[in-house]
Amino acid sequence: MFTYNTFDGWWYSSIGTLLVLFFSYLIWGKNFPDVTGLRLSVKTILTTLMLTVTIIACSVIIISYIGSKNGVTIHYTNFGKYYHNIFYILNEEIILGGITIYLLLNKYKIAPLKASVGLALVFSLIHFVFYKWIFLETGIIKVETLIVLCLVGFLRNNLIIIFGHIGYSWALHFGWMVVMFGSAPSRVNTFTGLSEPERFNMFLGSFEMLALTGILAGISLGYMIKKMRSIMHHAGNTKV
Repeated sequence: MFTYNTFDGWWYSSIGTLLVLFFSYLIWGKNFPDVTGLRLSVKTILTTLMLTVTIIACSVIIISYIGSKNGVTIHYTNFGKYYHNIFYILNEEIILGGITIYLLLNKYKIAPLKASVGLALVFSLIHFVFYKWIFLETGIIKVETLIVLCLVGFLRNNLIIIFGHIGYSWALHFGWMVVMFGSAPSRVNTFTGLSEPERFNMFLGSFEMLALTGILAGISLGYMIKKMRSIMHHAGNTKV
């Protein structure tokens, strides 16, 4: 089920979300919103929605620009595919984001920066391994794409660590992927679609995305260091 494809059931991903929530409650009880990163205030939800719309608009512009340079145009698909992306990406953010980061920080006591960097590296390498040997649409993810994936993963992890929830990381993830995978890019001359590895390499592996993700990852690093220093300063004052 780690796929942006709907196959025969566009509703599968939302059933998966219900199962994730159910088993999270069974395991962690009333503490499951903190573990999964789903403890969201009304203000946070509204901010997440506005951020999602903004990122989608930026994604359309960026992906259309990169596509035009490579003779590729973007075609919008159907409700089912977009619906699938909403919950599929939510499932990824809960499992690979919220729960994983919570366990690394609170159970295994790994420092936030080390946890973020380590998880980002794993996130990037998983894409290479899965697309080379496991997924139906196999292919080689190029080095530039892996670097951007690592930067995106680092940014996503930092957002979860800084804010304590997956709202903004979901907005970032969904806002980009709903355009790149929810829609259907195809070559203008041959009208053939792009495979999943080709989409990753063309759009994420571009110079534009390398520069943009590098800047955003750097900003998020600055905010996380500031938060860590604030926590350490507060802890020091408390001990005194």
